[in-house]
Amino acid sequence: MELPGARCPPDAYTYTILISFYCKRSMQTGSWKAIRRRIWEANHMFRRMLFKGFVPDIVTYNCLIDGLCKTYRIERAHELFDDMLLKGCPPNRVTYNSFIRYYSVVNEVDKAIEMMRAMVEREHAVPSSSSYTPIIHSLCEGRRVREAKELLLEMVNGGHIPKEFTYKLVCDALSGSGEDDLCEGVCRIAEEGIDARCRRVMQLKPLMRVH
Repeated sequence: MELPGARCPPDAYTYTILISFYCKRSMQTGSWKAIRRRIWEANHMFRRMLFKGFVPDIVTYNCLIDGLCKTYRIERAHELFDDMLLKGCPPNRVTYNSFIRYYSVVNEVDKAIEMMRAMVEREHAVPSSSSYTPIIHSLCEGRRVREAKELLLEMVNGGHIPKEFTYKLVCDALSGSGEDDLCEGVCRIAEEGIDARCRRVMQLKPLMRVH
């Protein structure tokens, strides 16, 4: 495609597909050496894209940042994050969630909370259940049950229904720590939302089997 006179030369979308593939493929390999190689290839493709004069968009940045966070290349991920801001490409919720998941996994939950708050303060996006969930899990694992409860309340009051596992995790943690349980209103909203989600899934299952 890159040869002179090619009928279908590559564009920004072509490079984004390859970057996304390298990042996803890295997590499917069995060795750390192979993971590092795939991420190197994704970074190389990104730099090649810039050299060819193409401007990466939010999708390109998100693919690479997510791959870097999942392979613990957090410094490089932050470099790309700063580059986005410098080039006037504002991050979105997908971008922030990659950092939130990373910091939650490596037990730096305070930094995960900072990223979520920064997302709101900078008016880049609004947190969703995918933003709250890894933080809540990390707080429960660290026995910071009261903070997990407060975030679950914030999540439900913001109109987001937690997954059943997350809801039970917080309830069990509250019960085991002697903290006050969730208020009745929040429990009702969460449980009704979880039940409604389960019913929708059960309705879709016959269709999924047919197809």
